[in-house]
Amino acid sequence: MKYTPKRDIPDFARELRTVSPSRIADRILAKRNVERKPQSVTMWFKDHPDIHSQLSRELAENLPTEKQTVDQRIFERHNFEELPSVKKWIQDLTLRNAKEATIRGWMNQLKRVCKGEVQDGVLIRDWSLRHPDRLTLQDAKDFLFEVKKKNLRMREWALMLRNFLTSGREIIVMSTDISGRLEDDAGQYADLFASKEKIYEIFDYLNDRNHIAYLISKFSYKTASRLTASLEARWAFVNHEERTITVFEKSIKGKAKRKCTKLLPEDLYVELMELEPKEGKIFKGLETQELNKLLREAYRNVIPEIAERIPKPFHFWRHMFAQQMLRKTKWNYGLVASLGHWSLEALRRYYGLPPKEELRKFGLATLPRI
Repeated sequence: MKYTPKRDIPDFARELRTVSPSRIADRILAKRNVERKPQSVTMWFKDHPDIHSQLSRELAENLPTEKQTVDQRIFERHNFEELPSVKKWIQDLTLRNAKEATIRGWMNQLKRVCKGEVQDGVLIRDWSLRHPDRLTLQDAKDFLFEVKKKNLRMREWALMLRNFLTSGREIIVMSTDISGRLEDDAGQYADLFASKEKIYEIFDYLNDRNHIAYLISKFSYKTASRLTASLEARWAFVNHEERTITVFEKSIKGKAKRKCTKLLPEDLYVELMELEPKEGKIFKGLETQELNKLLREAYRNVIPEIAERIPKPFHFWRHMFAQQMLRKTKWNYGLVASLGHWSLEALRRYYGLPPKEELRKFGLATLPRI
């Protein structure tokens, strides 16, 4: 096996139960057939003071080795919450009156960091499992670097990691180490995104349990209609020739209800036409509380990585309409705003500017044609 200081020096220190540079240098020669002077090990520790500090603490407190500690079972929900650093972190967040949804969401993010999962099902190459009780500032930086490399939003990850390291691990984190500053091109809901494949997995989950819950969710996703407008959608306002429906958005601050005409795509129209009877409300026999409960279950099962960050279960579909349409139209804000009945200012504020990599791809593909 090739000698890798970042992996081997901590591993050998734990095996030997010492941070002695001379003994670690001997182990490097014996195990990796690479000669390293004790001074080089000393310099490595100076360059990685947080790791040296953590190793010294582990050995002093006689904590278990990395191999013994990082067991997949720790990531099971109740096991994870009982780990010392995580338990302390939860207590601190609770005492600071953090919302329960925020705590759960950050817990899920921390699990993903420990597993090296930067996106749903996308793991960092050669990332070994990290135990939260051993998570270092360098680990956090390495993870954020991978997030940045993939042109993903970093702020939410950075805020969580700064908070956990400071509270749960009691590590001093300077703003120069990990910044929680909002990216210049970020939007309020830019990170609230699910792929089309995941969206249709949610639809399947809903359809297996409640056909009307599935249909009204698909209706909202395809038309960007809000909850009240969807629940109140009526057959009388369907224009079969033009394949449109007029819905009425909830009044705000005493204003009259807003009338919005929505396009009905072919697949949605066909499914709606299978409903009977075609009179009164389209979506009958479904209470808001029941719908929201079912949606929460679906999100926790299909998209657990963002489930706790969804503020309003049904409004998620309007977010997904915007996210998917912006990508399909190459970030044509005017077109998406018109179809979904947003203002341009609101659309940009909520979902931000296009990712830099998307701008680059579009520019490279389009500029030669002008």
